[in-house]
Amino acid sequence: MRRTVSGAMIVVAAGLAVALYGFSQETVDPNLTVIASADMGEEYSQVREDLTMPDLSEVPSNLVNVELHEDIRVIDVVVGPLNLADGMAHLRLPIQMTQLPVDGWMHGFEAVMMDADGNVLPSELLHHVNLISPDRRDLFTEMSLRVMAAGRETQQQNLPRILGYPIDAGDRLLVNSMFANATGADYPEAYLHVKLFYSAEGDGLFQPRNVYPFYLDVMGPIGVKDFQVPADGSTAVYWEGSPAVEGRILGIGGHLHNYATELRLEDMTTGTVVWNAAPELDENGSVIGVPSENLWWHLGTKIYPDHVYRIYVEYDNPTDAALPDGGMGAIGGVLWIGKDVEWPAVDRENPLYLTDVVNTLESPDVLSGHGHGDHGDMEMGDAADAEEADHSEHSGH
Repeated sequence: MRRTVSGAMIVVAAGLAVALYGFSQETVDPNLTVIASADMGEEYSQVREDLTMPDLSEVPSNLVNVELHEDIRVIDVVVGPLNLADGMAHLRLPIQMTQLPVDGWMHGFEAVMMDADGNVLPSELLHHVNLISPDRRDLFTEMSLRVMAAGRETQQQNLPRILGYPIDAGDRLLVNSMFANATGADYPEAYLHVKLFYSAEGDGLFQPRNVYPFYLDVMGPIGVKDFQVPADGSTAVYWEGSPAVEGRILGIGGHLHNYATELRLEDMTTGTVVWNAAPELDENGSVIGVPSENLWWHLGTKIYPDHVYRIYVEYDNPTDAALPDGGMGAIGGVLWIGKDVEWPAVDRENPLYLTDVVNTLESPDVLSGHGHGDHGDMEMGDAADAEEADHSEHSGH
């Protein structure tokens, strides 16, 4: 039961998903260098040509189990068991495939680490988890839709019950997860529970309105997600593109690294700022989060497929060395589409879509049987590979 609304399919013009505009480099003032991500070199963003669609039926599912709790309207996606020894560096699991068991609408999520008895474990054991739909496309690009993302900054999100992401029984999800343990204790049998809160048809007086998550990164949809921030100066990076459909942004937030000063989304067609935020800092000046904003109280901010939008991030590095973790700038949000708008279909022959799927599955290479271990016997993979995968994965590839 697909809960899409009737209406003509929006046809995405050729090349729209990867359209890039603006100056390759411009000096606004002596201390600020602004660079388009398209001009940052081959090592940063590459669409891989001549790829063929992988057989997703070969993606393993041995580390994930889905439990349906209809009485409380919760879908529990359980990852594990995991052997998380104290002091272990990043452990990235082989990509897993799972399916949703019910029709309805998803209204939010909570990511919780637990032991075998259901006791809550330290939240810092989770580095991140993404649920990715290989059968739906993103708003701004042809890559697969990022349904949800949780990590140390955000472990729970909820929407009003009148809004929901439409789901069908049998919907496939790729589970992309990473863990670490610097807690001072061993956890030989840990589990990640991703609780998806949902409603079914007939649960309330009103049917929820369809909303879809979207993702934007200053480095574009494909490639490495962090960039160099040189010493003693300010650096800004941006990416531009257009959405596939018209809609209203109802919620928005972002991700930044230390020494970021601003993250914003601009409508370049009208010259207006859609949203901007400065990072939240701790007492040492380190970034601990980015403010999110709920816009549904005034029916959101409208965006248009014939407008060009820019995601822009700025860093001010006062040190005498390049930042060791580099810079990042990403935005996640929720889009409400009208009753006469249908979400565009996936183009499985599009090179960007194929690159995204293959990059996801190759980090690590699950189709060739390589991984970081299995069940309670889980071992840590190569630290350098895990770090490289982490840099390329933050909510995109």
